[in-house]
Amino acid sequence: MSLEPGRVAGNYEILDYIRSSNDEVCYRVRNTLARRVESMRVLGAAVASDPERTERFLREMGVQARLAHPNILTFFGAVELDRQLVIMSELVEGVTLAERLLCGPMTWDEACGFTLQLLAALGHAHSLGIVHRDVTPARMIVTPDGVLKLTDFGLAKANTSPALTQVGSVVGNLKYISPEQIRGTALVDGRSDLYSAGIVLYECVTGRVPFDQKSQFELMAAHVSQPPAAPSAVNPRIPAGADAVILKALQKDPAARYQSAADFAAALANASAVARTSVPLPASILSAELPRSATECGAVLTAPLAYMEAAAGANGPVPVVTIASAVPAPADVSQTPAPATEPMAAPAIPPEVAAPPENAIP
Repeated sequence: MSLEPGRVAGNYEILDYIRSSNDEVCYRVRNTLARRVESMRVLGAAVASDPERTERFLREMGVQARLAHPNILTFFGAVELDRQLVIMSELVEGVTLAERLLCGPMTWDEACGFTLQLLAALGHAHSLGIVHRDVTPARMIVTPDGVLKLTDFGLAKANTSPALTQVGSVVGNLKYISPEQIRGTALVDGRSDLYSAGIVLYECVTGRVPFDQKSQFELMAAHVSQPPAAPSAVNPRIPAGADAVILKALQKDPAARYQSAADFAAALANASAVARTSVPLPASILSAELPRSATECGAVLTAPLAYMEAAAGANGPVPVVTIASAVPAPADVSQTPAPATEPMAAPAIPPEVAAPPENAIP
C-alpha cells in the first residue's frame, strides 16, 4: 500500500499533501487514536536509498525528541508505515518567514518580536547541546497570532551525535551560513546559529540579506572576509542602536559575537526599549513610501510586543511566554550613522567545498 491521500495506514488517515520534493513528502494526517490532525514527513523515493540522507533523517528524530519549547515545532513520535520511517509532528497553520519577507521589510518592532522568539528557541536547543546549523526564514513558520515556530532540524548537530559531515565540507543555505561553517571547522557551536539569526534579523529590517553574490565562491568569501553594510544604510528608518546590535551578531570571529542567545536577546530588547523613547525621525524620511504591509499581502503578522517587553526586563535567559495577541508597532523611531567598520583580512577558504544540492545557490 502506498502512502497517498485517502488511504489509512496504521492509526493514521492520510488527508492530503502539504508539500512534496525529491527529498521528502509531507502529509496532513489524522491521528485516529489521539483524535488530532498532525504533520507526517516521509523521505522521498529519490533519497530513501541514500545511507547518509537516511542517517540524517534518523538523527533528526533523535534530536527533535529532546526538544520541547513553544517556539519549536512539537515532535510527536516516529513510526513505521508501509515499510517507511515517518516523523509525526505538530501541524502548524501559517506562512513561513520567507513568505512573509516576500512582502518587503518589516517594522523594527515586528522584526524584533520574531527574532526574540527565534532566540528563545535557539537558546533552548543550545542548552541541550544542539546546534541547528540551518537557521533561515524558510525554516520558521509564523501563525496568524504572530507565534514563530522553528522547524527542520535535519542538519542539527548534537554534542553526542556522530560526525556525518566531513571537515572541509559546507552544509546549510549559503546566504545564511556562518564563516566557521564555510571554513569547515570541526567544532561548530551555538554562536554559529546566532550569526545566522543576525542575518535573518538583517533581512527582516532591510528586505535583503547582507551578502547576495551570484557565485557560490564569492558568497562564501563575503561571509568569511567582507564587512556587511550597516542596516541603517539600507533602511534609514530603523532606530538608533539597531546597527550595533545586528553587526555584533555578524562578527566573523565567534568570540566577538554574542556568546549566547540570551545575550543577543537582551541587547535586542534593550535597543527596542530605547527606540520607544527616542526622538522621531525627520518628516521627510517618515513620509517616504513603505513596502507593502503584511496585511496587504494577505497575512496578519504583527509584532508580539508583550514578548519583547518581557525580554527587555530580564537579566537572564529570554522568558518563555504565551503570545495571545499582538500590539501595533509605534510609528516614530530614530537612527544615528553607524560607525565605520575596518575591512578584515580574508582567511583562507578550503579548496574543496560542497553544499547540499537542495541548498545550492544558482
